[in-house]
Amino acid sequence: MSKRWMAWGMAAVIVWSYPYGWGQQATEEQLQQAVSVLRKINPAELTKEQQQQKGMEMNQAWQTLVQAGSRGAAVLKAEIQAIDAANERDDYFKLGAGAILWGIGQTKEADTIAALWSGNVDLAANYNYVFYTAFAAAMTQDPHVPGMLQAVLRDQQGRIFVVQHSMPVAWPTTHQFIWGAYGSKGKSHLVKLLSESTDDTTLISALTLLTKQQELSALERIRTMAGEGSTSVRAKAIMALGTFGHPQDFDLLAAGLKSDDSEIAWASAYGLYEYEDLRAVPLLAACLNTSDDALAQEVISCLGYLATPEGIQAVIDCGKTTSENRRYQCNELLRHLKLSEEEFTKLSAEEKNKFTQELRERYEKKYQLQPDDKPLTHEEFLKAAAQWKAAGRITDGDYEWVEDRHVMAAATAADIDVLLDVEAACYRRLSDECLTETRILDQIIQRLGRSRYRAVVGVCEKVQTPKVELKVSDPILFGPKFAL
Repeated sequence: MSKRWMAWGMAAVIVWSYPYGWGQQATEEQLQQAVSVLRKINPAELTKEQQQQKGMEMNQAWQTLVQAGSRGAAVLKAEIQAIDAANERDDYFKLGAGAILWGIGQTKEADTIAALWSGNVDLAANYNYVFYTAFAAAMTQDPHVPGMLQAVLRDQQGRIFVVQHSMPVAWPTTHQFIWGAYGSKGKSHLVKLLSESTDDTTLISALTLLTKQQELSALERIRTMAGEGSTSVRAKAIMALGTFGHPQDFDLLAAGLKSDDSEIAWASAYGLYEYEDLRAVPLLAACLNTSDDALAQEVISCLGYLATPEGIQAVIDCGKTTSENRRYQCNELLRHLKLSEEEFTKLSAEEKNKFTQELRERYEKKYQLQPDDKPLTHEEFLKAAAQWKAAGRITDGDYEWVEDRHVMAAATAADIDVLLDVEAACYRRLSDECLTETRILDQIIQRLGRSRYRAVVGVCEKVQTPKVELKVSDPILFGPKFAL
């Protein structure tokens, strides 16, 4: 898509500053003319010169309709009804109309836009109109806009390009920006969708977001989805179970490795990587000779991450006996680990154990307080979170010194919503830099979420529930935290 056509998609951003009902100067004829300018547009049929001319006409039409306020909204709605009554398709116009309606009425038009996006329209026909409108709605965090945000979940094809950052954004990141900007209040809407929707794309999008948010109330439903429905839904649910990492789900992930369905087998390998349980190593190693190259590649990555002497040896052996592509993948992993076959062979059993343990621990160090670290209290964490939220970033300010490990030591699972709302403020920047920060927060949220039901939240010999000494005098121990 050219920058010129992307600018058309951004027109809504330019004119959204007009308040609802502002200006009544346009005549009915002028409003109808504005609508006609926006109808039946096909960019591929226009020359560059025609695109430039059409772009100027469209910008003027948008402004005319927005400035007319409720009168402009009425004309657009009447046109949409006429299109539907004639059983006609003009998705480009409908999506543009949704963006204009937001510019006119914002949250007052949220239900109309939600109905429009949920109807017979391809949201990817001009996703700029959809994304920037939904993103603006999400940033209001208004209780009237979730219908708009839910309608967006049925699309996986739409994508945008943020020119200022040279950043392409595709699914699921598009949804992460939209729902992320809405903050912690979005979870209940997504959980409800997970139980009520029959659309596979919506289900996959919702469970992906809920997993990222570590929403425990969705876990049982995700387990059900892992065992029934379409292959794509089952695969995404299996991957989600690995990310949650609940002690109950190891056997399900292990069994999936043996599936005759390549998508399920790959999803199970992915899930075991995320699950971080060393019991998976021999099961994964047994898959190295599979004829499925995609599965083998994922397994090799798993064995590098869940590093054990047996797993590394299996990769070395695989690199000797399988296809050229498989040998290359094995050798690439060894290179990444800065290890040669000869060096590994010379190590004693004790040295191999020490080497692989150090490999595993290097992933954990950033979450572990060091002896000379300045401590962060929970009260200070909340103050830091408030500053991050106000600034829309987790860098700079009075708490610039705070790292992942400080937050992990100070925060609890009860603070997940606090961090989700910090993320919401960061997402407003719509940049690759903010994504770096939200990924840091996502990893902390995952670990805090796992602390509710795992003794060790990261890589471990065996995922187990925390060993808690139950005391009748401590009512917290009998609450929801230990219900699973």
